[in-house]
Amino acid sequence: MINLKNFDDKTALEIFNEARQKIELINSEWTYTQLSDPGITILELLSWLKRSQHEYLNKISGRTKIKLLKLLGINLKKRCGSKAFIRIKNSRSDLTIPKNTKWKSGTLVFENEKLQFITKSDILSVNFNNPEFKKEKKYYDFDGTEKILIFGSNNLKDGESREFVINLSNALPKNKPINLYFSVLNDNERNKINNNSFVPLANVEWKYFGEKNGQKGWFNFDFVDYTYAFLFSGIVSLKYNYNMIPLNGLFRIKCKLLKSDYDFMPRVSKIDLNVFEVVQKDTKCYNSIIEKSDVEFDDNFIKFNVCNHLCLYGQSLLYVSFDDSWIGIKKFEILKNLEDGYCSFRINKSELNNIDLNNVKFMVVSFSNDLKNKTIIGSGKGYSNLFFETDFKDLSVYDDFQIMVGEKINDSLKFKIWQRVDDLFGSSKFDNHFVYEENLKIIAFGDNHHGVIPRKYENNIRFCNLSFTQGEDSNLRENMINEVETENEILKNASVVQITPAIGGMNDESFDDAQRKVSKIFEDDPRAVLASDYVEIVKKTPGLVIKDVAVSIGKDKLENKVLIAVRIPGKKNIPGLYKKNILNWIENFRLINTKIEILSPVTVFLDIRIKAILRPDYVYKTNVFEEEINQFIENLNNKMGQNLVYGDLLKKLQGLKCVYYLDDLEISSSIQSSNDKYFYDDIIVPMNAIYELRKLDINSRISTEI
Repeated sequence: MINLKNFDDKTALEIFNEARQKIELINSEWTYTQLSDPGITILELLSWLKRSQHEYLNKISGRTKIKLLKLLGINLKKRCGSKAFIRIKNSRSDLTIPKNTKWKSGTLVFENEKLQFITKSDILSVNFNNPEFKKEKKYYDFDGTEKILIFGSNNLKDGESREFVINLSNALPKNKPINLYFSVLNDNERNKINNNSFVPLANVEWKYFGEKNGQKGWFNFDFVDYTYAFLFSGIVSLKYNYNMIPLNGLFRIKCKLLKSDYDFMPRVSKIDLNVFEVVQKDTKCYNSIIEKSDVEFDDNFIKFNVCNHLCLYGQSLLYVSFDDSWIGIKKFEILKNLEDGYCSFRINKSELNNIDLNNVKFMVVSFSNDLKNKTIIGSGKGYSNLFFETDFKDLSVYDDFQIMVGEKINDSLKFKIWQRVDDLFGSSKFDNHFVYEENLKIIAFGDNHHGVIPRKYENNIRFCNLSFTQGEDSNLRENMINEVETENEILKNASVVQITPAIGGMNDESFDDAQRKVSKIFEDDPRAVLASDYVEIVKKTPGLVIKDVAVSIGKDKLENKVLIAVRIPGKKNIPGLYKKNILNWIENFRLINTKIEILSPVTVFLDIRIKAILRPDYVYKTNVFEEEINQFIENLNNKMGQNLVYGDLLKKLQGLKCVYYLDDLEISSSIQSSNDKYFYDDIIVPMNAIYELRKLDINSRISTEI
């Protein structure tokens, strides 16, 4: 937090007394300073004015503070719902799940934000083919307890084949993406991937057994891999274009490892079909934009489909694009297909006079039945500072809130979608912006200097996107979402299983919470200048697991060369793709002309010889010295490049209860030379060194002096 100077720390009387005391220093001829003097009266007035100015300067309104935070790149986070993965089981047929279908945990509503497709097929078994694991696992064995190395325990070697085959009961639906969910086990916390510069640590291909132009064989899937080749738990979405046929009575898909440079070979505990993500929100109004490519034309009619829950079970209004605006269509036909999960719209071309059909687009605004008489917010008045109170009560609006405002042009009411903003400070006089004040539950507009004023017209301000969320209260443990709101009998009779906890829900960020980030901005310099900068930046490399980082700058006869040693848990050498990812990440922060070199840890082997005199009154265990030395080395290895101080180890061993005294302690290392010692037998090592005990020689006897 920035500490601002307190201007309002003196009263008007204190300011006046300080000023009167300075009169003699400034003008020695002014000797009469009583209150009756006209000059003192003016001084009193100026003191009061200064006090008023300081009081004004010391006050910063809440809106001004928010604006100042924005200048620092900090925006108050809006309330958002939690997210979870759910699975649909026991579907009797392939299904289409409309967007915004409502999944429930009691009264709490979750929705899928994308169109989803479900297959009736089940996973029967999985065949693994890698050097360590060549066997078939029945699907019921995937109960989450076993950790299966799907590609073996080591990276792919030349000439090897690593793959696994998933055996299915039925063919997957054609030309529709189907999700496979993999539960990947990570013993080490891996950094999240939040940019496009990440280089995958492995390449895989997905194939299905099918038929293409009369030829049978394995053909490629189109796929999207959200697991990054099994680095994270998540979905692999598969889609094929030809025919899937059985091989030896089963429908089969396989994943083959083409290239790998893993840090840790992936281990999977569960594989599930028909899994997708849901987010906690309850949509009351939603607009679907239909591009020309999705529209079908014939001689008299225009047709298109909309696959949205509100369209199926609520009511809809239809608009067509015209000059960057939307004009309402009064006459149209709508057929609701509950079984296949979509609505078919049909419009007579005669309804679209003066509309360019070569660039036509449609917008369907669907709303729930309980919003039927509430879609109109109000009427534009043509003057500034217009606002409307809402009846949202205790409901909190989701961040995708949008409204549409109409303007009468040439006998047509043309609507434009207006965007919600936090405030109108940064809005120009041409921006169609509005503000929703969550605390006051009001919708407010601009003044033609900051934000456009809605034009005067009756009922021309309407909802076109409105959802509510419970925020932080929507975080749930798994297996709580178990119902669906639908009239589709097949989906209604299927099982809904929440396979991951619902997390990430949060309330509106308070000003105090946002203000605490200010100091962090100034503490976290995004540039890599100092060694400590490089350490913090490298540790945050997306997609990687990094245990330790050591940095040396300008010590390799080149002032602009930076040596960076990186250690991975349980690994001695850094995979090549690891180095590439680190270099790509540092590229965003390094100074111009800085040369970067990534180093793997180097092992320093220790040979230790002990000559000890033992106490006769303690029971001596043969491995007590080895245990103490190994613990000492483990502590050293918590950070690379720590020098081994002879006196520290000597003190540790002499402190053992069984030791009367040490007669001798000798330490030598694999890199030791005349320059490696500076006091007794201290070992000086490079910054990327880690220790390993190679040889331990113990010569002990019982003391006769006690």
